[in-house]
Amino acid sequence: MRSGTLATVVLAAGTLALAACGGSSDRATLTDEEIDRVLSDPAMMRLEEILDRSDTLLVPSIHYYSSLSAEGASIDDRMVEEFLCTGASCASDDGAAQSVRDLINPSDQIRNPPDGIRPAEFAIDSRGGFDTMTLGGLFEAPEGIEEVTFTAAPSAFKYGFWGEHGFGGVDVADGSFSGSTEGTPLAGDFGSASAFAGGDAAGTDPTGMGSAAWRGIAEAASTTDFERHQGTATVTIADLSRPRVGVDIEISGQDLGAPAWADMPLVDGRFTSGDVGTGDYLAGDFHGPNHEEAYGVFDTGSYVGAFGAKRLQ
Repeated sequence: MRSGTLATVVLAAGTLALAACGGSSDRATLTDEEIDRVLSDPAMMRLEEILDRSDTLLVPSIHYYSSLSAEGASIDDRMVEEFLCTGASCASDDGAAQSVRDLINPSDQIRNPPDGIRPAEFAIDSRGGFDTMTLGGLFEAPEGIEEVTFTAAPSAFKYGFWGEHGFGGVDVADGSFSGSTEGTPLAGDFGSASAFAGGDAAGTDPTGMGSAAWRGIAEAASTTDFERHQGTATVTIADLSRPRVGVDIEISGQDLGAPAWADMPLVDGRFTSGDVGTGDYLAGDFHGPNHEEAYGVFDTGSYVGAFGAKRLQ
């Protein structure tokens, strides 16, 4: 299933960006004036600026679930695809690359939404000092695959946030599907969850005397039921003269993380703990010329998510 039509559509869902706009389920109803108005929103313009200068991208993994029933046979499968990130690009297990603009590209995707996605929802808001967006759509059979039709399909959502120097968010897909392929009825369920973070990383460690703290927000998705969860994030350095980083993530009232997240080494502005796929992975960077912000991703096995935090004065 993951290598077939639905997996292709899910990866397209990760690039929804502004394809879903104004709450409309029909992109053709958007006029040029409406598109220009959305793209000229100050929050969107700042996001575009961040994306243009981004030199860092973190994507830990994509968690998939699929079940399929057709012609009396059934398949039930869970898989995790891991990513290796260098600079502003991340490569998956099969070598496919994801860049910053593959994940978020508002100015292009509002006019050319990904094949196989029907826009359904768009909203801009704010939370915890960050601008936020909710972007959603429904799967459709991509053009050129005429033998597959959907009578019901999963939904896909991007929950993103950004500040002045970075961004983060999660992509979640979930739902039942039914239809046919070459005249054979098929039905099943599909879910996926992934996280991303990036921006213009400082590339240097915070310095000074005493301690420092950054506070902000987190977005996460359950890898079991593919539900979205909101939370908070706190990043601390107890002694700036010998910096070790602690990260505390709270999601829906539950503290996440491994003990090692409380005391991570800092190298060129980056802090990491664990390995992707081990269930206790976290990676992040400080962002901005004065380390004003911090962004990162995590994967506990049960949750995959992203966080952003701003320095307290």
